[in-house]
Amino acid sequence: MRLLWTLSALALSAKATKTTGCPLLGPAFPAPTALSKDPIFISKAEELTSKLNKAIEDGSLPSISFAAQVYSSEEEESAFQFYHTDDPVKFGSVGVQKVDEDTMFRIGSISKLWTMFLFMTLEGTRYFHEPISKYVPELQTKYRPKQAKDKINYLQWGDVTIGELASHQAGLARDYAFGDLGFKSDLLQTLGFPPLPEKEQLTCGSDYPCDRKEFFRGILKTHPLTSTSQTPIYSNAGYQILGYALESIAKGDYEDILMDRLIKPLNLTRSCLQVPDPSLAVIPYNETFSWFGYEIGEEAPAGGIFSSAKDMATFGRAVLSSSLVDPAVTRRWLKPITHTSSLQNSVGAPWEIYTFLIPRRVDLYVKSGDIGLYSSSMGLSPDHNAGITVLVAGGNSHMMTSTITEMVSDIMLPALDDVARNQALARFGGTYALTNDSSNSSITITADDGAGLVVSAWISNSVDMIETLMSLQGVTDRSGISIRLQPSGLETPGRISFLAVIYTLAMPSDAGPLVGSCFSWILLDSMVYGNVGLPEFEFALDHDGDATSLSPRALRVTLSRV
Repeated sequence: MRLLWTLSALALSAKATKTTGCPLLGPAFPAPTALSKDPIFISKAEELTSKLNKAIEDGSLPSISFAAQVYSSEEEESAFQFYHTDDPVKFGSVGVQKVDEDTMFRIGSISKLWTMFLFMTLEGTRYFHEPISKYVPELQTKYRPKQAKDKINYLQWGDVTIGELASHQAGLARDYAFGDLGFKSDLLQTLGFPPLPEKEQLTCGSDYPCDRKEFFRGILKTHPLTSTSQTPIYSNAGYQILGYALESIAKGDYEDILMDRLIKPLNLTRSCLQVPDPSLAVIPYNETFSWFGYEIGEEAPAGGIFSSAKDMATFGRAVLSSSLVDPAVTRRWLKPITHTSSLQNSVGAPWEIYTFLIPRRVDLYVKSGDIGLYSSSMGLSPDHNAGITVLVAGGNSHMMTSTITEMVSDIMLPALDDVARNQALARFGGTYALTNDSSNSSITITADDGAGLVVSAWISNSVDMIETLMSLQGVTDRSGISIRLQPSGLETPGRISFLAVIYTLAMPSDAGPLVGSCFSWILLDSMVYGNVGLPEFEFALDHDGDATSLSPRALRVTLSRV
């Protein structure tokens, strides 16, 4: 019965695979190294530099100062750097007059990412299914029985988990008091708004931030927008509450936790929570108009941090390399938690995950932030162990940040795949065979423009294994089958594991999501020989990380690199 299911599933795969292939989600090749010295990357960096300069000259990026970097986790210096200083800043009387890697910006809601990274240093994801009320006593509902029955007017805090707050799925309002139109009640009455009753007028959040007591007094009266886990709705207030939970778990003040668990260990010399010395920062116009000096108060875990391009890259490397966190926790954290209505945008904790489809599916884990005239974006590509930072100060900063980040991503993500492919071919490509050649067993590894290294020839005991796989799948045209090796993520000193993804190449162009979806993840380990999967391939490595031999493990043989 299992064999019949396997063969029928393989036949379905033959109909269901896109012409671009059906790789596993994740890296197509081992992450690229030495980006700053790679000719492909250098060429693309020059192309990006030219494109950014042209956009500045033709007015596509007007009235902004910005810093942009691309970096990898294994190089201390960023492989690509670009800085631009707007004329009013160059000749201004406050702040720096030339933007560089050490120039400080407000990073706004990227602060949420730093807050969650602090959670990760405390075994992070294990708290995601715990109720937030366990750590924030103001949210315990046992003293409010009437509110517990009114699910339209009162958020059911007993149902809200830390993970739901972290992924914006608590149904909580965006803010309490911050930006409330009620502060302009007199003006808005001329535009059709009714007068606010005195008891509903806000007492904090305009001239000064709300303190903890005032915040909870208001947020507990704020109507929920949805039930929990209904849909993601962005909430700064949720991250303010997560800051209180973090203080409870770590038994300290948020700023002290930030310093002790992140800023000091990573030596982030241009990052802080309090407003820094203006001479270290880029400040459009002045400190007030730009919001440089705005005190965010108790909402700091959601948006209060200042940082620089250099420190942001250091932070990104720490995430990618798990330098302060267990790697298993990092892998769990760098995953989607929920969808949005866009097929190319999912949500993590607090990742804004954007899917790029060229040259293949690559998920960029992004967090962006806006406050005043500052906007910022930080993106990580786990597939490439690489990151992108864009920090902007000036007019229309949010749109400018999105434009620059997409410009960088569109050029650099395909470049990173090209670099990784070329390096993988140099490390693993070629022919592997038995040295005595008595059994006529060999494998040839090549690469093309698709995802993964290609098994272009495979002989086992004088039998063509590609023909064997074709017969199992009912494929008669040899050009209609592909065997590609992708990294499994499993490594140990001197050895690295790959998975052979076996699929056919034809599919109707009008196939829908059921017929047209990739089944590789379902079918990968369908063929097992003596409790070892046919997809299991293992390379032995020399001290430089280059392959010396290859073992298709189900066939119980080790082939030396010729």
